[in-house]
Amino acid sequence: MHREALKLLHQLVEESNQSQPGLNPKFKPESIIEYLKPLCGTDPMLVLEFSMLVLESCPTQTIELFLSGNIPADLVNSYLKQYAPSMQGRYLELMLAMDENGISGNLQNEMVQIYLLEVLDWHAELNAQEKWDEKDYSPSRKKLLSALESISGYNPESLLKRLPADALYEERAHLLGKMNQHELALSLYVHKLRVPDLALSYCDHVYESAAHPPSVKSSGNIYLTLLQIYLNPQKTTKNFEKRITNLVSPQNTNFPKISSGTLVKAKGGRATKKIAAIEGAEDIRVSLSGTDSSRSDGDADESGEEGGSTIMLDEVLDLLSKRWDRINGAQALKLLPKETKLQNLLPFLGPLLKKSSEANRNLSVIKSLRQSENLQVKDEMYNRRKTVVKITSDTTCALCNKKIGTSVFAVYPNGITIVHFVCFKDSQRMKAVGKGSALRKV
Repeated sequence: MHREALKLLHQLVEESNQSQPGLNPKFKPESIIEYLKPLCGTDPMLVLEFSMLVLESCPTQTIELFLSGNIPADLVNSYLKQYAPSMQGRYLELMLAMDENGISGNLQNEMVQIYLLEVLDWHAELNAQEKWDEKDYSPSRKKLLSALESISGYNPESLLKRLPADALYEERAHLLGKMNQHELALSLYVHKLRVPDLALSYCDHVYESAAHPPSVKSSGNIYLTLLQIYLNPQKTTKNFEKRITNLVSPQNTNFPKISSGTLVKAKGGRATKKIAAIEGAEDIRVSLSGTDSSRSDGDADESGEEGGSTIMLDEVLDLLSKRWDRINGAQALKLLPKETKLQNLLPFLGPLLKKSSEANRNLSVIKSLRQSENLQVKDEMYNRRKTVVKITSDTTCALCNKKIGTSVFAVYPNGITIVHFVCFKDSQRMKAVGKGSALRKV
């Protein structure tokens, strides 16, 4: 009669609180939690029903009851969603903190939706008061950004549709990144948020995640994508909202990966060749109007309007100097405008050429060592082949003790033991027969 016992216990807790306000009551809400613990495995619905009575007064202990009692997470979540929605997010947070892999993708998506709803309400309130600032971060917004970056069970397309068109750009960039729309995400960091450091951190994250394990060919090209955004500001900002709308429209069921592997086509020589002499750089650099060789079909009509855009040269040089070891030097030089001064490229070219020279020198040493090793092996092989066996009239077979004479003979690996070839074949046959007899006996 657990239900009747819990009702009585709840009544005693309420009467104790009313009769002794402010004092240490005889019956506490924790008494109900202690009673419910043994019932988690046998009657979880009863546990959920009566736990709602103490959830507000003892939220932490009640959620710990759900977690320690091994009650199915989906069942608890649906119950909290119906009867205590304010505690749903807290329960999912504790679930994720206890076991990151134990929470299903559905619950991860539910948690992100809860955070997003809180952020949207907060944004609507500030926007109505004309106090909205993109650089403000409420606790809910910090949680949302952290969840968007760290977990992967949510649906980015559905979340993207709920974001306002003129705010929450950082959240939008995270979602576009999950959809592998790197160019659009970087454009947000550069042109909407105007925080190049966030764009660089985004590139670092993409590069490092692709390198462990290697899953994307030429992951360093993400930096070339950012380089092109700096060099073509007008192209990346034009019709920005329209491109995102098309991205999440119902007709667009496939979300192709924006590959940065086709950013540049070399006009002469191989792209991976060591950077040529500086005086020849004029041949491999291109004008600003021709920097983007990976235009999509929808951007073809924009080419005529890009010539007047102002490039972000300082950001370009800063990117090259900070990530010179992750960028293909030849391709980067081809993207730069002709007016770029060689002196400004020294922080990029200096360490790049030094590393290239060191790599070339190391490879030369390795090549020389391999050639030396090859010569040693050949010398040993020739010495082995020079072994001489002298047969005289007195040389006898080690097996039959008869003279070798002019018969065909065989020499054992020690170079001393000489036998008739026929005797050698017979001895091998006898050994094979002996092994077969032994195996049959076993």
